Amino acid sequence: MFLVMSMGRRKGLVLLVLMIAVFYTSQISIADAHTPGPMTLEYDANSDILTVTVIHVTADINSHYIYEIVIEKNSVQVDVQTYTNQSDPSQVVETFTIAAIDGDVLAATAKCSVSGQVTNQITVMDSTTTATTTSTTTTSTDTLDYAMIALFSATAIVAIVIVLVIVIIIKRR
Repeated sequence: MFLVMSMGRRKGLVLLVLMIAVFYTSQISIADAHTPGPMTLEYDANSDILTVTVIHVTADINSHYIYEIVIEKNSVQVDVQTYTNQSDPSQVVETFTIAAIDGDVLAATAKCSVSGQVTNQITVMDSTTTATTTSTTTTSTDTLDYAMIALFSATAIVAIVIVLVIVIIIKRR
């Protein structure tokens, strides 16, 4: 702030406005980072098909997407599907062939390429009929994803460089 005060009033105001603009611009990509969810699981016992539907709205399906869905049966991993983008900008729907009987617990965890993950589970109730069960979704954001840390760092570095260039230009005038 003392840098802004020591310059001329007009130059200082221009620098302050530019710093605010850089800050708000850097926040746009950060605001887009959110955890996936909610998630719905449906199990068809007649065909042994588990359908996982994850709501994940994204503006850029190539950089912010569900990158992995992990399936567990009775706390043992039985399948993993990985992705390099998200084909639908609002959700991911995937089916898995899983043989299950009454009482088996099927769980799915969907992981976002930018931040967080969501987990949901159902218990198979009747292996001779189609069972559609939805349970509570748990979202986890305990740790920052490395991609998010890199994004924060890159944004800060770019903002600092822009401000320094502006200061140098203003001082030369």
